[in-house]
Amino acid sequence: MNFEKIAIVGNGLSAWMITALMAKQLRHTKTKITLHVGVEAEITTELQSPLPLFESFLRAIEISPDLLTEKANFHPKLGTAFLFNDKPPFFHVWGQYGAPIGPIEFHQVLMRFGLMGETADLNKLSLGAASILAGKFQKPTPNSQSINSTYESSWSFETAVFVNVLKSISSAMGVEVNGERVSKVEVGDACVVWDESDRPHEYSYLINTIPDLIGGSHAYESWFPGLPFTLRTQSKTKNTLSPLVNKVKVIDSATWLCEITHRNLAVLNVYQFEKQDMGSNYVHKSPRSPKCLNFGPAMANLCSPLFSAIDLSSIASTLLLRYFPAPTDGTAVVGEFNAVLRSAFENLRDLTQLCVNQLFLREYHEEAKIPLSPQAEYKSNLFKARGRYPFLESEFFKTEWQVWLLLGLGFEYGGVEPMVSFIKDDAIREHISKVENSVMRSLSAMPKLN
Repeated sequence: MNFEKIAIVGNGLSAWMITALMAKQLRHTKTKITLHVGVEAEITTELQSPLPLFESFLRAIEISPDLLTEKANFHPKLGTAFLFNDKPPFFHVWGQYGAPIGPIEFHQVLMRFGLMGETADLNKLSLGAASILAGKFQKPTPNSQSINSTYESSWSFETAVFVNVLKSISSAMGVEVNGERVSKVEVGDACVVWDESDRPHEYSYLINTIPDLIGGSHAYESWFPGLPFTLRTQSKTKNTLSPLVNKVKVIDSATWLCEITHRNLAVLNVYQFEKQDMGSNYVHKSPRSPKCLNFGPAMANLCSPLFSAIDLSSIASTLLLRYFPAPTDGTAVVGEFNAVLRSAFENLRDLTQLCVNQLFLREYHEEAKIPLSPQAEYKSNLFKARGRYPFLESEFFKTEWQVWLLLGLGFEYGGVEPMVSFIKDDAIREHISKVENSVMRSLSAMPKLN
């Protein structure tokens, strides 16, 4: 397939991440890349807090994490605090809770502990959660035998500065930026980007982050709708929260309040979920074509307190790196790309639905009004039966993070894996006690956060 001229359409974090990625990967070829920025600016919160998988993207664009930390004012985050009026908070950290017993995962051990009629404080079974409570921090260790290997940090940073870094990389790689207003894009024998004067710009390949721009002259594949919501953001200059954690609080059956802190600044995001699906704006339409890939925040509608826009962009760009350039059977490759990406976003949608309901249930002891998709119902039932959750069965996410989120929010389960039931009760109790003692010992040796 010919990739002489590639067009990327978008004006925000997703578009610039993809542009920098493609420019780096194709710098030794004759491919020309043009970014069309004459579209509505991508709506993102002022600050992002990506998962550690973001490091794979930095490697792909050949940027040192230490260098970017300095340029974009990065600082560490350990996770998210879920707050409740009359109950202790739950700290969902980037990392593990406890340690396995041989091949037995720790979440299975903890669920068996609960089925024995025992209770445990999750915040005492994670060095990350304990660090948040104590206001301590140190870099995690890669040593898998150390309790510090369960301790991971994320990054919070100024999005605008990061975008400027991506622009600098793209410019150095010879990317052309077209600022003319884009009216629509079409995919046929060639990929065409039309400007407001009805002038066509033809390309051999198109990467589009604005699904609504796709013309209607060819077949579509409709993606499942996400959770429609409105977002209001307000910045505050006084930061009274821990710099190590973002905070989420449920307000009512359809409203979340998320506070993201960055040094001396706190940004309040209020997410109001609507009662009905808002229609095509919340459904991604992907043309059946080997010459066009479509992705961006609009397709997933999941810019929620749980998942930031940069997380979603990282998934898409990682997939793009795997599937691009497409071989001669490009249709099959693009179809596989879209299938994997859709599965990822649907799973995030399902997790968001379950967490909205569980947050409200824990706070008000009644069900929220967010209906579950059939896929979320299936995953919920599987978790209750076996403590398993078929979320993202790929390397892009650590499944354990999703499991611990559900357990920490109070998700009910009914059973454990068969082999777990053969472990003696005393061995389970001893293991839980050892984990808590190890966390407390390690915490005492950690330095206070500056």
